[in-house]
Amino acid sequence: MEILNLSVNENFEEWGIKRTAKQKILVLKNESFEYDVYKIPVDILVYNPNNGRMFMEARRFENEENTKLETLKNDDPKKYNDEVENLIWSTNEERNLSTKRDIEKFGQIEPGVVLDDGIVIDGNRRFTCIRRLHREHPDDEAYSYFLAAIIRVDGEKITKRLLKEYELRVQFGADEKVGYNVINKNMSIYELIEKNDDNKFDYSTIAELLGNGTTAGDVLKICKTCRLVDEFLEYINKPGEYQIAEDMKIYWPLEPLVTYFTNEGKNLTPLEIEQRKHLFFDYLLTLDVSLITQNLRDGLIKKVFKDNDATKKLIEEHKEKIGDKIKDIIDKSNDVATFNDAIKELKYSEEAQDDKENYEKSISKQISKNQLDIPLKECKSALKSLENVNVKPLILASNLIAEKKLEEVSSLLESIAKKVESIKLEIKNKNE
Repeated sequence: MEILNLSVNENFEEWGIKRTAKQKILVLKNESFEYDVYKIPVDILVYNPNNGRMFMEARRFENEENTKLETLKNDDPKKYNDEVENLIWSTNEERNLSTKRDIEKFGQIEPGVVLDDGIVIDGNRRFTCIRRLHREHPDDEAYSYFLAAIIRVDGEKITKRLLKEYELRVQFGADEKVGYNVINKNMSIYELIEKNDDNKFDYSTIAELLGNGTTAGDVLKICKTCRLVDEFLEYINKPGEYQIAEDMKIYWPLEPLVTYFTNEGKNLTPLEIEQRKHLFFDYLLTLDVSLITQNLRDGLIKKVFKDNDATKKLIEEHKEKIGDKIKDIIDKSNDVATFNDAIKELKYSEEAQDDKENYEKSISKQISKNQLDIPLKECKSALKSLENVNVKPLILASNLIAEKKLEEVSSLLESIAKKVESIKLEIKNKNE
């Protein structure tokens, strides 16, 4: 299988490429470019190996086959295309089937975008549907071509970076038509920024491409959360198995943990940080509660983690009740299915119910303790406010307005004194 490469052969006719009357306008870095649309034989095109829509599925394939998609693309383009087609189809079979039916009924309405080396950077779903229709109807010329603009990289006006920005805007931007699941989208962003050897994209650039008021800070938070996703998968000894992260819906619960470590991490030792992470990860696996994001945020993070002694006690009790069993499952489960089954069984066990009750009891204790702390905190706050009161400017002013203000201050101080005496009396009566 020979893949389109215009740098080797620029003769469109020899490639079987036919020009159409259509044109496609591309906006690259706020500048519009008008391109002719061509009918390109499907057999000389290849999928984009960096398509974020299939991030999770691609990583699973690479783990199972022990090979990188990029390597497979170079070694065996036909097998590569077949494998990626299956991955893209599996991401949303219902939506893909609907697109396939539309193309069968109306033809390919929206042209894609192809690079001069045959890589489809816009229209991978349409390309997938046309490939399937071509196999089903091999004699129908309508399905033997993919309609697309062809972009040549000249290194000056059209650069690889510019096209990558276009590709990202197509994949992640506000106008992208088919939604991504959060793992596919955000892990793709994370890898592009923090695991890409080129290191050409920063938080601000990606924020601009995402649109919808996204800030560099938002993108940084995405990356920090994705790091925790990776740490979670490493903790359960299933690195790269992002389907687990998606199935367990762990991304959103991890966001508040990012905020906590961003604000409080400097006050914790590396060991304390690790212990808190592992406790949090265990609860993601076995804590059977509704609205787990809110529960762990408002309970574990905002209540228990604020008290070091309470946190240590909960960690020890959790380890004794169920933590060691979770570790045992992690150590003994060689494959994802075995791990999932064992964790599910443990999640609905008596041990897990006992651990949940202990977790809820720990939160209740902190709520009660916080309520007991309120009077002391309010007294300290009131004293601090009084210490900041400076009446000298009013005394030195010696005018009617200042005199009036001094009278108001005196009146308020009398009210404060009365309230202080009232509180002291209440305490005295309680002691008697």
